[in-house]
Parts: sequence; structure tokens; C-alpha cells
Amino acid sequence: MKLGVAKRFTLPGRDSMLRGYASRTELSCGVEEPIEVGVMAIAGEDGKEILIITADILGIDKNECEKIYPIIEERFNIPADRVWISGSHTHFAPGFEGYFIYLKDGKLAYGDHPEDSEYRQLWHEKMLDAAEAALNSMEECTLEHVQVPVPGIMFNRRTIQKDGTIQESYTYPDNADELVFQKYDDTLSAWRFITPGGPKAILASIGCHPVTGGIDSYKISGDYPWYFKKHIEELFGCPGFFMLGAAGDTVPRLRGQGLQKQQNKVNSRDTIGRILALTLQQNELFFQKDKQHTVAVKVVDVPVELPPELDYENAESNYAEAEKNQSQDLPFHIDSRFLARSYPGKKFTMPLRLLRLGDMVLAGMPFEVLSAISLRLKEANPEAVLISITGGYNGYLPLALEFPRGGYESSFGATHFAPGTGDKFLETAIEESKMF
Repeated sequence: MKLGVAKRFTLPGRDSMLRGYASRTELSCGVEEPIEVGVMAIAGEDGKEILIITADILGIDKNECEKIYPIIEERFNIPADRVWISGSHTHFAPGFEGYFIYLKDGKLAYGDHPEDSEYRQLWHEKMLDAAEAALNSMEECTLEHVQVPVPGIMFNRRTIQKDGTIQESYTYPDNADELVFQKYDDTLSAWRFITPGGPKAILASIGCHPVTGGIDSYKISGDYPWYFKKHIEELFGCPGFFMLGAAGDTVPRLRGQGLQKQQNKVNSRDTIGRILALTLQQNELFFQKDKQHTVAVKVVDVPVELPPELDYENAESNYAEAEKNQSQDLPFHIDSRFLARSYPGKKFTMPLRLLRLGDMVLAGMPFEVLSAISLRLKEANPEAVLISITGGYNGYLPLALEFPRGGYESSFGATHFAPGTGDKFLETAIEESKMF
């Protein structure tokens, strides 16, 4: 196995619209932590390179990924099925796509705002530069991996009330004794690439929403994944890379501006990142050499369907009418128009990406995946690791049983697809990962 790695900063150099919160009404106003794009170039015995691209960004949707693949293929002769693009899902970074301002009393005008083509171009240039450097720095290495639980840094925000419905607990709830906390996957999965001179890189994944936040939600930040990578380099002397696990319904126990303003000035982003890096250091003896050094990829197209309540053909005119009359169901029509603009029809396919990395199989899904999907995948195939926001960022992915319970993650617009889509992706991931 050969590996080459490189990173580049992707700060926009100007005020930009940060993605992740619909309540934002103005551009960014500074930087708390940097953001970057990282590239790992890996080749197995066949000599064919695979690129793993990790980015401090909310996500890059499927349409944007499909603009990136041909650029990479033209430059490096690496086809789309051998390229993984994964977002860390920080809620404090700029993005490319156009966006909608929902509030009318902010600094930015209500309504549609165009895509940020300038930032897209900058990000593409930085990514391509990192990819070229990674491909030019490849050297022989051996692969090790470890999986270790990290309890106590997060909780499942889809807490269940006594009547069985969901209470969305975006911060740890004051009425915790009245709620049932659902399970989540607290496993930290990590791969270490070793050369004769020492570790060349560490790639890790865990499912915790990067919404820890800082003093100012209008400042750029890579959130806890940035600190994790920083502490990996300090502790192991090699670059760290991060991919998000099933974090669709998990959030940090400590988060928000209030914590930053306490007398002890807790930096919970740094704390979480440090805990994760130290966990790997404390479990260094438990890294296992992979029995096989196979590197392989596969893309499976999974049939999907947009929500049944979406009037796809009339979404634009329905929105215009609702906007004109300031209808109470205007938010529904804003979401409907977004879905109709984002997808080619009511029925099509979305990619499930599989990456065989030694003894483990990474299952990359282009969604914010809820915890139950990761837990069931792992139960069915202990060698499988779920990776979210890979090959696209296209809403939440709950199982069908979550829809009657309510809650944001299963609401129209937050999830882009009909109930049962999550079950379909889970079944396909179980079947394909076992055969791969």
C-alpha cells in the first residue's frame, strides 16, 4: 500500500455567508479557527490511486461533487468512482451553493442569494493543489486500525417524551429526568498509516455534530474536528484527517456561546478535539495491523424518491403564489421549491460509496445519517464503518420509524426523501459491505 497526503487552508480571505444555520442574516466577521481541505492519495497492489478528500465545510451536495469529479479526472486521470469527498459538517464555514435568507430584519435581503462562485474557484484550486502534492508524496506504508468508544462527549438530541413523541434537545435538556435518551454510536474509528520513519497520517471518524460553537457564530471555525487534527499532529507527529460518522441526531454535551463566556472560559471545541486525540494516544497499544492491505472502491446507485407531499411540477408557481399572498404555508413552499430545483425528478438514484481500507469497509452516504443506521449496520457487519456527507450533502437520513415520532430530522425539507429511504440505504450497505 502507498500513501501520500497534503493539506491546504481554505479561508475565503473576505467576509462570506457561513452555512449551517437558517437564522443567519449577515456575512461572517472574522476567524476563530482555520478551515482546510485535506487529501489522502492511496494506492493498493494494482497501483491505481484513490483520493480521499476531507473538507472543513458544512457539506458539498451531489450536484457540486459531480462538478468536481471531471476536473479531477482531467487533471489526474482518476475517475469519479475512485474519489471520496467528505465534509466535516462544521456549521461555521462558507459554502458554494446559493442560499435563502428567511428573516426580513437582517443585514442581508430576504429571499434568494446567488452561489459563491469565487469561493468555489478558490476551494477547487486549493483542493487540486493538495491532490497534486499528495500524489507526488506517495510512499510505501503499512496500515493499522483501532475502534474505541468515547462516551460522555455527546448525546442523542432526539429525546423521547412520556407520550412517545420527540423533544428536540439541541442543548442538554434541563428536564433530563423526564426524557428517554436514545442510543447513539460513540465509536471512534481510526486508521494509522506507518512508514519506516514513523506514522505518515491518521484518519479518524466519529459521529458528533460539529455545532460546538464559539464566542461568535458569525466567525469562521473548523469546530472540534479542527482541534482533533491539531492535537493528532502534536501527539503523533503526523497529519490528522477527519470524516464524520452518523451524527444526524447527536450533538456535543457542552456547546454554545454561554460556555465560552463563563469565568473558566471553557473551549468545548478544543476539549472535544483533545479528548478524541488523547483517546487514540491512550489506546495506541490497541492499534491492530490489518491482516489484508487491500484498497478498493465501489459505487452503488440506490433508487430514491422525493417526499410524496411534494408537488414537483408546480413547486415554482406554488411558491410564487404563496409568497405573493404571504400564505401561512410559505415555509413549506420555500422547501418545496428548493427540492424541485435540486433534483432531476421525483425518482432517481443516490450513491452509496464503499471503500475497502484493509480489514474494514467504509460505507459513505451523502446525507446526515441518524445514529440508528450506524448501529444497525455495525451489528450486521462489525467490519463496516458508516461515514456521513460523502459524495454529497443532501439532507437528513432517518429510518422510516422516525417519521411518526416527529422532530426536525424527519420533517419535510430537513429530510429530502420519502420515508423508507434510510432503510433502503441501510439494507444496501449491509448487503454490499458483506460482499465487498
